[in-house]
Amino acid sequence: MAIEPWEANLSGGYSYNVTPGRRIFNTGDEGPASGDTGMRRRVRFWTACTMLLALSLPVAAPAANDDDDFYRGKTISLIIPIGPGGAYDTYARLVARHLGKELPGNPVIVPRNMPGARGAIASNHVYNLAPQDGTTLTIITSSFAMEQLFENPQIRYDARKFIAIGRLLDTTSVIFFWHTSPIKTVDDLRKRPSTVGISGVNEIPAARMRAMNRFLGMQMRLIPGYPSARDYVMAVEREETDGGTSTYIGLSQLFASYLREKKLNIVVQFGLTRDPHMPDIPTVIELTDDPEVRQIFSYLVSNDTIGRSLFTSPNVPPARVELLRIAFSKMLADPEFNAEAERLNLPLLPKSGEEMQKVVLDTFDVSPTTLAKIREVMKP
Repeated sequence: MAIEPWEANLSGGYSYNVTPGRRIFNTGDEGPASGDTGMRRRVRFWTACTMLLALSLPVAAPAANDDDDFYRGKTISLIIPIGPGGAYDTYARLVARHLGKELPGNPVIVPRNMPGARGAIASNHVYNLAPQDGTTLTIITSSFAMEQLFENPQIRYDARKFIAIGRLLDTTSVIFFWHTSPIKTVDDLRKRPSTVGISGVNEIPAARMRAMNRFLGMQMRLIPGYPSARDYVMAVEREETDGGTSTYIGLSQLFASYLREKKLNIVVQFGLTRDPHMPDIPTVIELTDDPEVRQIFSYLVSNDTIGRSLFTSPNVPPARVELLRIAFSKMLADPEFNAEAERLNLPLLPKSGEEMQKVVLDTFDVSPTTLAKIREVMKP
């Protein structure tokens, strides 16, 4: 697929000054610090696995001396594509507190929220306006590559030119309904009309639900205009909508008590297999035996492999990329980093920058026939 050169004229985002070590995730509920015991056990288990895995990630040879000195006295911007609170923000600020000490020169890393257009504003900024020297990082939205293929009109970048530093965690998205809603099961979605809050009509979550309506006989009406998981949940509480869609980790960060008290009823999960946290919730792929439809849904859920991954802008010198990737691997093996991740109830399932670069490239390896069918579903 031909990629046109883009010139962007984009405004900046919003900056939020945060005291180092501050825990950011409360929305009036008890927050993850009081999450269920089972979740914390799983976080401790994955934390131990993460430290072992981090030690096995490839570490390249030291870079040239000029690059070793590059970050001394520098400030790195860490762009967060979603507003304060939630998983993107919490993982990004965790990285900001720990990555700099693993880089030569120990640069300061300043997190900066730049919400809007489901992450496109942040990605456009990093691609078109940010310095291409390794001083700008981003926890990029997991759908950034797929949405380019689906010709999202807000996108002004080539996803293949972003450079992957490494992944912290993959994610599983879900559809949830408020506990008073008549929608309790997948069968209810087929039998009863329902309304589901979304951010925008051109995004992957919207495409997934339109595909469910078209291929599985659901009756969901999508209501755009809700920027984040926080807003989706507030909408169902106010009975503006019946349900919403979010990542499970996002809900567990913002609304741990709601999940524990079953105020949020998760009906479907978007994954190739069932998430260990939701062993009794069916995946969307389980809802059909049609191989063609299963292929479409398999592709539509594949972007969650990117999860919460750290990227930098295009054209960063290779030696500097290696510095960032080595620092990322060292951070993952750092006991202080892992202890804070556990304290914040943040599970980790890392992959290297090289592995994530391949995931992005593989996103574009899709047959024209399948792509045409998915693009048809993407139309509002």
